[in-house]
Amino acid sequence: MVDATKVLLTAEGGFEKANGLYTYDVNSGEMDKLADITLPAGTTLFPDGFTAGQGRIAWWTARGADDKRTADIWTVPTTGGKPQLVTSAPLPPASSAGFVTGIAVTRGRLAWSAGNEGVFTVDVNGGQPQRVEGTQGQHILNWPWVGSPGTFGGNEAPFQSVMNIETGEKRAQTGLQPGSPVACGITLCVTHPARSAMAQVQGRDGRARHEMDMTGVAPQPLQRDRFLSAQLPDRALVHDVQSGVSAEIRGIDTRTRYRAPAGGNIALFGRGDKFVVVDLTAVH
Repeated sequence: MVDATKVLLTAEGGFEKANGLYTYDVNSGEMDKLADITLPAGTTLFPDGFTAGQGRIAWWTARGADDKRTADIWTVPTTGGKPQLVTSAPLPPASSAGFVTGIAVTRGRLAWSAGNEGVFTVDVNGGQPQRVEGTQGQHILNWPWVGSPGTFGGNEAPFQSVMNIETGEKRAQTGLQPGSPVACGITLCVTHPARSAMAQVQGRDGRARHEMDMTGVAPQPLQRDRFLSAQLPDRALVHDVQSGVSAEIRGIDTRTRYRAPAGGNIALFGRGDKFVVVDLTAVH
């Protein structure tokens, strides 16, 4: 979400080749164009990782091939304008989470995770990116929290251990009760005991909160330290692990799954040629 009512959209000029940024107001139904996206010569990895914060939208692209790629980090004001190239840096090999993940705009700086090389930051107005000390192998969950493993690492729950970059506080999942972790956030983790549909919601200190039916839930980040999504053959579910309440959405296209970024504020599901957008920030 760009703000309380506007969803950020991209228009594509080809497969995964975004060439325009738009906002869609979920209340009025109006769509506004913010910017055209132009690509430098030699671009081989196309615009990805879009995020909004602090009045800016940021994303990344890359030039080159194999082990000689260069990442370009871009921004544009949320009010629209011409995209600006903020910085360029060598792109390390991808981790299980991807090449560049978790882009965040925070207090005059941009931050992102690059492969398994750690977390980097740069001034929003440009300059040389700097790696944050002690973040090798870490990925951004929700700034200033980073952790490991990163998102979408197969059957392993992401962010089983986390660290606050600004304070140095570390939180592991050593206190969790038996079971396979399926999701972790900043304060909570969800574990799924073998041969059971019920999952345990626990604090990182190991204290049990409650049980929930987590049928169909795959390993994923715990969005906003609170939400998990699942797609079943006939419906989708959004689980609020803090309250223990689940919302059911029927009539979606279960052939397509949209993976939410770790710090994302929406859950997204396909329905024909439209989307169902669940604004997680509106859940109180």
